[in-house]
Amino acid sequence: MRRLAPLLALFVAPAAFASRVVVVQSDDLDPYTEPAGFFVDAIGEPVTLLNLHGRKSEQQAIAKRLLVEDPDVVFALGAKAAWTARQALPTTPIVYASVLDPARYGIDDEAATGISATVPPALYLSQLVGFFPDVKKIGVLQGPLATEDRVEEMDRAASFLGLELVVREADSPRGARKAFNQMAPDVDALWLQPDREMLTADLFRVLTEESRRQRLPLLVETDNMVRAGALFAVVPDPEALGLQAVAIVQRILAGEDVEGEAPADALVVLNVGTAKSAQIPFDPLLLDFVDVVVE
Repeated sequence: MRRLAPLLALFVAPAAFASRVVVVQSDDLDPYTEPAGFFVDAIGEPVTLLNLHGRKSEQQAIAKRLLVEDPDVVFALGAKAAWTARQALPTTPIVYASVLDPARYGIDDEAATGISATVPPALYLSQLVGFFPDVKKIGVLQGPLATEDRVEEMDRAASFLGLELVVREADSPRGARKAFNQMAPDVDALWLQPDREMLTADLFRVLTEESRRQRLPLLVETDNMVRAGALFAVVPDPEALGLQAVAIVQRILAGEDVEGEAPADALVVLNVGTAKSAQIPFDPLLLDFVDVVVE
């Protein structure tokens, strides 16, 4: 990755000296650990760092620790972390990141704010056209969780850049596969939205294989999906994300009102192995401008 979190200068405060700020990670994955590292390095005060390690069995212990700490604000990375923090501390301000659907996890209340898990469509598409100028018509699978506001924002961004979106609704994996088969012959790329109601591991595998077979660029929203075989993504920069969360938390500690924000900066992720196997045209000179290259 272009930027790595510093070898953590983490000060983890013992329970006897409770911190004003607690960081809770859902797991040890890079999208959680890297922003946490930059956050703790920049916040300028003691921080308690808690980690669920992806295990549901640890939620109760973490919840008890949060009650002991009783922080002024929690920075939660990932849905499990945010849900655990909100269940333990119903009224404590929470700043969340890397959460695709905050309402699903009960963190859409007035005391919660966050940084979007996906970058703005205008940023995504402006990067896309620079790397794949032949892509003019993009198919979009719209699952049940996609809001009309999001789809309209995508459409406005596409129109501004001279692109055309072909949107097909799909309320299940079966429906998504049918919609893909209908769109594939008429579009230059497929933009897959991260919708848990529609997208399963099996469906993603099928779409990855079919896109490669049909030489169709598969555009996604996470670097993990690119590593799993998709072609391209634009994702939040972990360093910028951590520093952005610091600014939000400091404003909360100062008693200011805050609102949700889009990611301040982004990384371009490209799977060159997929580009080669799918025979998708790509100028090798552009690799200098790719932040994360997956072989």
